[in-house]
Amino acid sequence: MVRLIAMVMIVLNHSPWSAFSYVDASAGYTQRLGMTLIISFLSNWGGVGDCLFFIISAWFLCDEEQSYERNISRCWHLEKQLWFWSLSLFIGCLIVWHMRGEMPEMKTLASLGLKTMFPFAANLWWYPTSYMLFLMACPLLTHGLRLLTRERHAALCVGLLLIFGWTPASVFPLDMSYSIVLFFYLYVLVCFVKWHMPFLYKSRSLAYALLAFGLTVGLGSQLIIECVLPNRIVWTMWMNSPRCLSTICIALAIVVMATTAKPRYSRVINYVAASTLAVYLVCTHMFANLILRPMVSPLHPDIASVGKIVAMAAIIYIVSLIIDILRHWIFSWTVDCNINQQNDWIIDSLRRLYDRGVRVVGKFMNTPSGCNPGK
Repeated sequence: MVRLIAMVMIVLNHSPWSAFSYVDASAGYTQRLGMTLIISFLSNWGGVGDCLFFIISAWFLCDEEQSYERNISRCWHLEKQLWFWSLSLFIGCLIVWHMRGEMPEMKTLASLGLKTMFPFAANLWWYPTSYMLFLMACPLLTHGLRLLTRERHAALCVGLLLIFGWTPASVFPLDMSYSIVLFFYLYVLVCFVKWHMPFLYKSRSLAYALLAFGLTVGLGSQLIIECVLPNRIVWTMWMNSPRCLSTICIALAIVVMATTAKPRYSRVINYVAASTLAVYLVCTHMFANLILRPMVSPLHPDIASVGKIVAMAAIIYIVSLIIDILRHWIFSWTVDCNINQQNDWIIDSLRRLYDRGVRVVGKFMNTPSGCNPGK
């Protein structure tokens, strides 16, 4: 359920709010402020959604016995999903361009085609690429954090928060951006909470306090800024920066409240939640802009237009989930029918490649200086 909530935040953040004139410059201050506040409060949850989506995974990863084999299997499962959506959305782009009688420049088309064939390596979507890289480093990172004492781990968390946690991205970018570095940063914090602060992740009252703090700082600062700048939306303050403390507090509070609630198991919700990444893949792809921006640009700055954009976001959300659920069902009896054999072959191939690399490096290290290793 938490994944579904996180993806609602992300899809609202990536809706084409900037594609239409959301403020009437001739309107009064109150009317202009009202529109920017509504859109700001709807669209600036992307950082919380990103943070929440990762913390859900990190919350359980940090307590399981880390295994490269298990993480490689996760990466392969994710890569197949990326291939399906990258090819489907690329074909969708070609159809839209053909129907409109326009084609992009060859450079743009070639770049999108290359990213379509290699979605992970070409970083077509930052989140799955960074997450797969993180999974490969996670066993080593977890082992290193386990070696730290509670005091050293706490000092590391305090240092990271002092550097990255209180400065919004629009003021101090600090070059963390959206990458594997962000996941390392969040994972260090989550591990400390899970390993050394049981009083926090077992207490709903503390979770409510974290939520109140995060919302007060995030929404309060947004309100102040919009009152000063009623004609424009500020997108990258605390609420839309996944590394900021207020965002982390909100995401962490939601996870704690979910994990401390009365256990309720639903196969339907779990099955649907497994496809939530598809919503992100669709709403952040060029295809979504090609479809939505021409529909949004003629809208007038009023509440009805805001409702239409929210309805578009809901349609994308529901349709993406339905298609990915169908993909998952089809893959279960086609592509994934021999999933164990696929995983074993990939792991064995990587192990042989690793052993060969170690032998080559060892051979060069044992070569006397001044000698030609090729002779």
